[in-house]
Amino acid sequence: MSSQLASFKSSKGEAEYVSAYDAVLKLWPVPFEENDIMTRFGTTHVIASGSKGLPSLLMLHATGTSSTMWFPNIGALSSVCRVYAVDVIGEPGKSRQSRLLRNREDCANWLGDVMQGLGLERANIVGLSYGGWHTLNFSLFFPDRINKIAALAPGASILPFSWPVLLLLRLLPYLPIKPNPLRSFFNKGFHPNELFARQFASGVKHFRYAPPKESIFTNVFSEVELSRINVPTLFIVGKNEVIYDPVAAIEKVNQLIPNVETKLIPNAGHLVSMEQSALVNKHILEFLG
Repeated sequence: MSSQLASFKSSKGEAEYVSAYDAVLKLWPVPFEENDIMTRFGTTHVIASGSKGLPSLLMLHATGTSSTMWFPNIGALSSVCRVYAVDVIGEPGKSRQSRLLRNREDCANWLGDVMQGLGLERANIVGLSYGGWHTLNFSLFFPDRINKIAALAPGASILPFSWPVLLLLRLLPYLPIKPNPLRSFFNKGFHPNELFARQFASGVKHFRYAPPKESIFTNVFSEVELSRINVPTLFIVGKNEVIYDPVAAIEKVNQLIPNVETKLIPNAGHLVSMEQSALVNKHILEFLG
């Protein structure tokens, strides 16, 4: 029996999703290029902004969101970096998977392939949630290819998911009628952009993830692994985080990661870069120097 790759359930559903994705891209406040990079796991879609002579910054999104989630951040960050917003393979977006990411080494090799396809020897990396997990994971396999990393509320990674979030992530792909969990990841009273919310809902409706038993799922890194992350690291988490206790996560990070700065962001839930974009942009820019 062949493995089931992540993909859209129908060409019609994919077309609807891509239309919603492109509508959010119209919110991009700076010029951009879209490119497809060949990797051993399939084509990876990348949105590039910023002058080519600037330092390189890869940005890895949260699950279900795609690279368009960075529209509140790209203006500030692309003023000082050549930013490559990457659609993580195996996720809703414009990347197309041809081989499963089965383990952490596969994940690191996939991102290494993306960097090679972009002609990057080294880069800074910013990742949120699932993208934050990828960021920390890559730093363990290829520290010599990184300048600095910023992990924004990395999924699991530091502490286990809270039970409500774990159940949601595990069960959502199999529910016949899928709830849209987007609002649960924001602070009460915060309303995400309507175009982005429509894109997210389209992904929930039309995208089929690979079976969890066949593909990677975010895990908590061991204390030994966390203590081996020796690249300069910025750890950002919202004060009202729902995936784990944010204060406990900061305490653990400060204890274990040698070269780390930590920031607790007020009035923010999980998708902290969208809720408090100006403050998060400021912290990232100061960290990158």
